[in-house]
Amino acid sequence: MTGQSQNTHDTIPASISALIAGAIHQTHVAVIVMDVRGRFVYANNAFSALTGLDQRTLLKRSIYDLCRDQLASRGAIESALKTLRRKSSCDGEVLLYNRDHHPIWGGFSVTKVRDDAGKLWLVATVTDITYGKLYESLQQKVLEALIQDKALSDILTLICLEAEELLPGITMSIQRIDQDGRIRPLAGPHLPDSYKQALNGAAIGPSVGSCGTSAYRGEPVLVNDIATDPLWEGYTQLVAPLGFNACWSTPVKDRCGRVAGTFAFYSHTAITLTPFIQSMVDICTRLCALAFEKRDYEDRLQFLAHHDALTALPNRTFFQRRLSEEAIRARRRKSALALHVIDLDRFKEVNDTLGHPVGDDVLKIVARTLIEHSSKTDVIARLGGDEFMLLQTGVKSAEDARLRAEHLIHAVRNAIMDHVPLTAGMVSASLGYALYPQDAANIDLLIRHADMALYRAKSEGRNRACAFDASMADAVNHRRRLEHDLREALSRDDQAAPLGLSLAYQPQLRLSDQSLIGFEALARWNHPEFGAIAPDIFIPIAEEAGLIVPLGEWILKEACTTAATWDTPLTIAVNLSPLQIFDGDLAHHVHDVLVRTGLAPSRLELEVTEGVLIQNTDRALHILRRLKMLGVSIAMDDFGTGYSSLSYLQIFPFDKIKIDRAFISDLERNGHAKAIVRAVIGLGHAIGVPVLAEGVETESQLEILRSNGCDEAQGFLIGRPMPQASIASYLSLWAHPASTSLSQTSQKMFRA
Repeated sequence: MTGQSQNTHDTIPASISALIAGAIHQTHVAVIVMDVRGRFVYANNAFSALTGLDQRTLLKRSIYDLCRDQLASRGAIESALKTLRRKSSCDGEVLLYNRDHHPIWGGFSVTKVRDDAGKLWLVATVTDITYGKLYESLQQKVLEALIQDKALSDILTLICLEAEELLPGITMSIQRIDQDGRIRPLAGPHLPDSYKQALNGAAIGPSVGSCGTSAYRGEPVLVNDIATDPLWEGYTQLVAPLGFNACWSTPVKDRCGRVAGTFAFYSHTAITLTPFIQSMVDICTRLCALAFEKRDYEDRLQFLAHHDALTALPNRTFFQRRLSEEAIRARRRKSALALHVIDLDRFKEVNDTLGHPVGDDVLKIVARTLIEHSSKTDVIARLGGDEFMLLQTGVKSAEDARLRAEHLIHAVRNAIMDHVPLTAGMVSASLGYALYPQDAANIDLLIRHADMALYRAKSEGRNRACAFDASMADAVNHRRRLEHDLREALSRDDQAAPLGLSLAYQPQLRLSDQSLIGFEALARWNHPEFGAIAPDIFIPIAEEAGLIVPLGEWILKEACTTAATWDTPLTIAVNLSPLQIFDGDLAHHVHDVLVRTGLAPSRLELEVTEGVLIQNTDRALHILRRLKMLGVSIAMDDFGTGYSSLSYLQIFPFDKIKIDRAFISDLERNGHAKAIVRAVIGLGHAIGVPVLAEGVETESQLEILRSNGCDEAQGFLIGRPMPQASIASYLSLWAHPASTSLSQTSQKMFRA
């Protein structure tokens, strides 16, 4: 039974053998049978289709004949035959050529088979891997060129040359489509330069040859009769001298689907879109897209390295290079330059109150305005933050520069008001400018002098333009000296006494019974060389130099130390800067000072402006609540001068409201000021918060405040800021407050 069964399975009926032979002959897999020398004895239809040769022709040839003397291909065949001497099968790849001499990469799997007579035959299946191999080869070459950082034109030329080698009789070209929709030929090694130059700059459209139309439609366009096709009307005279009759153009698209360029075939005869040609186009367009993307990425990096991302204006690095170039050109031509430095006034308030998106809109509007109001040779840059520079070229006179500066100031202000009305009255621009070579012998000095002029413009009230003059250098040097000496003072262990830092104390009065309630500590600086330096000079210096935090810490410690020595438990008010509040752990520092000095927390009043809350409301509220938990009181200083004072009274329980001195100074002659003061006092009473008026200087002002129910007052009428040594004498004059007027008491104090 076993032998009978085995014999049954080993014997294949003739009908089945014929069926198998027919299936092999018709299958889409290429199958060949060769003798041991590689001569064909059988080839199915699929192999005939692959090579373009009929079976009769194939049976007269060997596998070597399809190699066309390619040593690598012949070597691959020899290697396979050698392997088959010791193995029953092997796999490999070989490059063959079809009837049209087009290359075919075949992946083969060959097996040894013996017939009934024992003769050895080689049976192989062949898979067309041409497209993959071509892409792999071409991609490898292009990637190597990309890695070597070769020029884009060289890489595209490489693609053209490789494609032309694989497609004899075809001339390749590659075009880029620029942002304006115009054709920019980048490669076409076998096209004359005159043709590429004539094509350069042509706008894409519905009837602009094959390339312009393909880019316009976003799809391939094949024209096999250029002379008569309407797509080429108006362009035939360009291509006729070259003898081309056909052109096939395919769009090159980026990863977002936008047309970045075109890949075109030119031919003297009609183009038949064979699978091989279609595959070549697919391969080449993908590689073109890769090369374009790399170039775009490099261009973007280059742009970002030299331009501001928000406004697209040149940055400081690019601007300084251009400034150097223009200075050289100006010297050669004996002409002049004007460097304008523009800074936005109160721009931080825009970000803090209206949000950063609005601030970004303002910056973009300023950039656009500067571009619109400059000449083609001017250079504009954003240096960072809210600072811009404009280099005016071809300056004819100082008056020419002045007129441009004034024009820029007004143009920027008006543009902001027109396009961002929410900022009306909030943002303006200050400008400083200097001339080259009149004001500076080199560009570094030119920049410094323009900055000095800007500083003068801001210090004189902002919203104005200011030209550099030689006296500004002295002012800047003086300021630098003050900054150095202030830094030196704050670094000393003896609390900076040798360089004159001290505190003055201004009394505060309760109006209901004319009793003193405390003093406000005010920083004073008596410079050993320059004498008294006003607070409105050295406080901004401290802020800009990063010294305001150590200065504030010294003031707090000194004030608490002094107040702790008073026999009367009066309060001491200390102003906190926004930088001081957000620097480190303020509550911990205040607690440490109170413990070290022995001052009761209830006697310390910390004054803050609404600017503290504007910068970071949530964080500021958290810090202020922690301070209140210590037992200290919190006063809102300069009430009424900001944009959101009322809203902050709702979200934080302030212990006192201080009306800004600007309202008090107009109290006697300005009905609006009187109405505002009355309203603030009423507001304070309504929410149970005492109101203190700052800057009270006359009995009349005091009487108006008293009649309107103001709780407390501070100012020269009550007492001028005094040194610690004078406080005891001053307190003695208030032992019988009803015996004399406030003005007389103050006069006695300062005659003493």
